[in-house]
Parts: sequence; C-alpha cells; structure tokens
Amino acid sequence: MIKRTISLITTLTLAIGALILPGCCNKQATLKDASKAYKSGDYKTAAEIFIPEARKGNPEALVNLAFMYYCGLHVERNYLKASDYYLEAAKKNNVTAQFSLGTMYENGEGVTKSLSEAYFWYLLAEKQNDSDARKLRREAEQVLDASTVKEIRRRVEQWNPVK
Repeated sequence: MIKRTISLITTLTLAIGALILPGCCNKQATLKDASKAYKSGDYKTAAEIFIPEARKGNPEALVNLAFMYYCGLHVERNYLKASDYYLEAAKKNNVTAQFSLGTMYENGEGVTKSLSEAYFWYLLAEKQNDSDARKLRREAEQVLDASTVKEIRRRVEQWNPVK
C-alpha cells in the first residue's frame, strides 16, 4: 500500500511538474532580450526575436529590424526592406521611423528621392520634439517652394497615425 501511494504521489508530482515547468522554463524571448542581444553584437538572436514581433506590427521591432536591413547587420543590406519596415512603424507614429524615413527620402535610399516626402516625415518627427528632424526640416524648407510647404503642412495637420 505504501509503495502504491509513493508511486501515485510520484506520478502526480511529475504530471503537475510537466504542466507548470514549461510555463516558467520555456519563456518566450522579449524585445528586451532582443535589445540585449543586439547591444552585445548577437545580431542573429536579435533578428530572430525582432522578425516575429515585426510581423505582429510592433513599432519597436519594426524600427530595429529596419535599421538592421539598412546597415546589413546579420541580414543582407536592403534599403527597400528597411524603408518598408520604417514606413510601417512611421505610420504608427514612431518618431525614430519618421526621422529615418525622412533621411531615406532625402537621399533616395530604398525609395524614390523626394525632398517633399522627406520634409513631410521630418515635420511629423519634429512635432514629437525630434531636434534633428527640426534641423533637417528647416534646411528642406529653404529649398522647397512655398506652395509645396503649404500642401505638406496641410497633410501633416490631417495626419492620423495607425493604432
């Protein structure tokens, strides 16, 4: 009887452990884990975490993955992919993505070169207190004609970020 009770207790303990332990030991990697990996130069691990999060539309993951494509960190350098990821994050009102997209438009990297589009993204980033965007927006404004500036300012006033 004692042997049978011990066997039953052992079986129950193992069954409960099988239910509880996967939740604590197989924890899913977080963006914090990705950032740590990125900062330590482990771009492979960072990308493995950022990619599924980017697919879910997470702006932080989108921006980091965009930067990895822009620089060619563990992924092949691809300005088109970088601009696509930046655009998705910029539409969600991510200031880093807006500024970066502005520079890509200004330089024609992954997108058709367009100072007016650069101005649009700089202006949005500036509204979120990005001082670098303010500087580049002012420089662009010196080159663009008044009617273009007015039209872009109207677009910015009507801006509705994606949730």
